Amino acid sequence: MRLLGSMLPGPREASLPSATNSDYRVLIIRYERIGDMIMATSLIRNIANALPSGKVDVLATPATAPVLEGNPYVGRIFTLNRGSIRSYREVMKQLREARHTVLVDGRINNPPVFTSTPLLMYAARARFRVGARGNKKPRIYNVAVPEWNRVDHYIEGSKHLAVPFGVNPASVDWQPEIFLSIEERARAEEMWKEAKSLISVESQEPETGRKRLLVNLSASETKRRWPDGKFIATLQNTRAKFPNMPMIVMGLPSEWASVQKVATAVRALPVETPELRDAFALVGTSDIVFTPDTSISHAASAFRKPSLVLLKREHRPYAPYNTPGAIISWNEEEIQQLPHERVAKALDKLLTDFGA
Repeated sequence: MRLLGSMLPGPREASLPSATNSDYRVLIIRYERIGDMIMATSLIRNIANALPSGKVDVLATPATAPVLEGNPYVGRIFTLNRGSIRSYREVMKQLREARHTVLVDGRINNPPVFTSTPLLMYAARARFRVGARGNKKPRIYNVAVPEWNRVDHYIEGSKHLAVPFGVNPASVDWQPEIFLSIEERARAEEMWKEAKSLISVESQEPETGRKRLLVNLSASETKRRWPDGKFIATLQNTRAKFPNMPMIVMGLPSEWASVQKVATAVRALPVETPELRDAFALVGTSDIVFTPDTSISHAASAFRKPSLVLLKREHRPYAPYNTPGAIISWNEEEIQQLPHERVAKALDKLLTDFGA
């Protein structure tokens, strides 16, 4: 890595030159998880707005690239399959041919010495490389910004990456953003109509007063997955208090049995979401979201939807950013130990506060 650092082009320390024309091209490297890419959309937008072209290129993975569909601030998307040597070779060739002026390492929580990022930067041959760096070697970045202190929110740490482009972090919006197509919204609206049809209780409540509750069961890791029985107990309490509220319960194909079980118990519509964009569309057309700590919580942030998120206390810096609603910070060893009574109380309050 020290050798690779010494071989990177450009000065050892630098400031970014002014962006004067569309030939000034920027690539943001962000190939972690879906939630990380959602959080990166505000950085993408604010750097893009500082450039003549109004766009930046992004290095993503097959799993995270869908986050960027329809995003007007994104130019070209380079897709890296991190488990494939062939993919690395192809992407390195593409980066070499793309001739970017600046590379931005958006992965501020990963030391460069332990990642493949320096290799990709070497292949790209860009003279300017922006990243969070202290005094440690090897020095991969020649335009260094302060390191993230891991106490503040992750997006607060990411804001420093926009400063070299002349962005004043205090003067711009840092809310993440996801863009849906008309067709995606239409498909989601059909599902909400079906969810509404499952409610048999008559009410004098006006149609416009009914809030839509989206419940996501799936989590990225088993340790973040709350048990079906506790979802059922919580949502049965919710159904008793809000009998006419349309509910959708969704999850990954691998959890379809759980989705059906929970949805049936509370008169909700079970929805399988094999495609990430389908899940995003449901979030974007809902009114309130209930989810464990996963990418769906960040999607709720991107759509500015009130949400209840079950989040391990030590993960607070990765919480959905600036999102209305509530976070239950559980401190138990396993999320299974989190009592449903606590969650039900918080969900009741959230629904009441937001007019359900």
